[in-house]
Amino acid sequence: MKSIIPGDNEYCYLCKNLGFKNRGYEVHHMIFGTGREKLADEDGLTVHLCSLHHRMLHDRGDYKRDLQEKAQETWMKHYNGTKEDFIRRYGISYL
Repeated sequence: MKSIIPGDNEYCYLCKNLGFKNRGYEVHHMIFGTGREKLADEDGLTVHLCSLHHRMLHDRGDYKRDLQEKAQETWMKHYNGTKEDFIRRYGISYL
């Protein structure tokens, strides 16, 4: 499924929001963990990241919480769901 995150395209989502135009060649699952990547794919909760930002996120946790919150907010709006619906789907809330 295509990403439902507003502003995601071929550029790095984080670079773009910081005012840069680096290509985002890697797809990042905004919600991850046991079985959650598959759900994130199904629901469109992915963004393109450059390799630097992708490594920073996974190695140091930079921007992780911001992207998780954005994913949940976008999911709730896009699917007209509640916080409880998100918890039923993903087993966690980031809000």
